[in-house]
Amino acid sequence: MSWNILKLRNQRKAYEPDDDLQMVINRIEKSAPQQHLNEREMYYYHYRQINKYLKPLSALLLYISEQTGQRKDQEAFVQGLFRKFKDFYDINDTLSMKQAAGDYSLKVKLLTLLKIFYNDTTLAGGEFGNYLEGIADN
Repeated sequence: MSWNILKLRNQRKAYEPDDDLQMVINRIEKSAPQQHLNEREMYYYHYRQINKYLKPLSALLLYISEQTGQRKDQEAFVQGLFRKFKDFYDINDTLSMKQAAGDYSLKVKLLTLLKIFYNDTTLAGGEFGNYLEGIADN
């Protein structure tokens, strides 16, 4: 009796993503820090199972996948990310953009997002606050 143990391994290599969201996740995972993979799965990727979150999650992850590497305009990047992030976390649209920019828990979650997707911990509190004040004025 012989088992072809290499056959399963070859099948794994030929794996094709089953939907557009998985393709975006795969693109993110190519450049995202591997030490934060569990947090990304726990805080973001698992939401794709809930239909209500699917559209804002797709928009957020697509924005993240397009913004890999060096960013020339940090303020525009943070403001764009915050808009997508607010749509995801405030699914019922109960907060205005100004209220969301002042919400402490959203700020902390956004800084955590920057850490787990980009390994970016360089934003200082004042600078980060100024970026979000700019978004509240628009």
